[in-house]
Amino acid sequence: MILDEDHVIRSLRSTWQPVANAASLAPGAVTGVTLLETELVLARFADGRLLAADVACPHKGARLSNGCIRDHELMCPYHGWRFDPAGACQSIPSLVEPNAAKMALSHLHVYAVQERYGFIWVQLDSTPAADGSVATLPEVPEFEDSRWTYVMGPPMPFATGWRREVENYLDMTHFAFAHATTLGKAADHRLPPMDIRELPDGGFQMDAPFPALSSPSEPPGKLQSAHHRCQRGYLPNFTTIRQTFTDGDERVLLHVPSPRTRTSCTVFWSLAISPGFDGPPPATQLEFAVRVLDEDRVMCENQIPAEVPINPGRGGWGVLVMPGDNLANAFQKQLRRWLSTQSAPAATAASLTARPAEISA
Repeated sequence: MILDEDHVIRSLRSTWQPVANAASLAPGAVTGVTLLETELVLARFADGRLLAADVACPHKGARLSNGCIRDHELMCPYHGWRFDPAGACQSIPSLVEPNAAKMALSHLHVYAVQERYGFIWVQLDSTPAADGSVATLPEVPEFEDSRWTYVMGPPMPFATGWRREVENYLDMTHFAFAHATTLGKAADHRLPPMDIRELPDGGFQMDAPFPALSSPSEPPGKLQSAHHRCQRGYLPNFTTIRQTFTDGDERVLLHVPSPRTRTSCTVFWSLAISPGFDGPPPATQLEFAVRVLDEDRVMCENQIPAEVPINPGRGGWGVLVMPGDNLANAFQKQLRRWLSTQSAPAATAASLTARPAEISA
């Protein structure tokens, strides 16, 4: 099978992707988001129910993201058409008695949506796989354990492809350079020993020490100090890092670069901190992580090409592979295997039929 970007985009439609931090969408709020080149309206009704649908009103194509919630219904800003949380048209003001057929034809194209881990997730194609299986989110118990402190990071737009961000997140040799004044203040530029494994579920995992110098000129803080890192990748783009410090404290970080277009993504991320963590308070840790991620953004946005090729050519970009690239190479290898198993159905009318507006987490 020849893999190309069209195949990648279509394949990811069957996966759950974050589109917003849940706290940013209060009851009664309406906003617009773009996922996998599909423009959506996202709304939360007063009772908490969520709606994710094609942004264009079926009447004249007005962006419903510019609309509002009125009397428990999403109202189009142009002609006042109204839709319920399932996407069914409830009112056409210009028609006193609209017929049932016209109302049925006015149903919004809606998508599966759920709220979990503090994010709102959307699945553009919820058709079951050939074996009857359906996509689910990976289980991260620490994110739902009340004993742990869970904090949400602000979503960060990257003007680069999602695979570029994943590779950056997996890179073990850039700390001393890209993060010279933050995370890598005491980092060793030499490659640490890495145990990389391909997992039965198609993902991958790396265990390695954070390459911190034992006697730096300036003692590092807790977050910059030596610790063990377990990086777990769930295909296609859900990645966690478990940091285990020498005193037994732990942190679990989540990164999901949600693709807006082929060359842009929004990084959704969060952090779980173990009970009794002996270090900076959560707000300080969050601020530090924002600085680190912004340094990564600058590096990613200044790499050529804007997206990592899905099929790097011999003698072309990516030929100078170093040992430090082994984890990124494992990701690319597993990703291509995963893509080759996807039927990648086209976004036909059948895949855009009305679906329940909310799926239980």
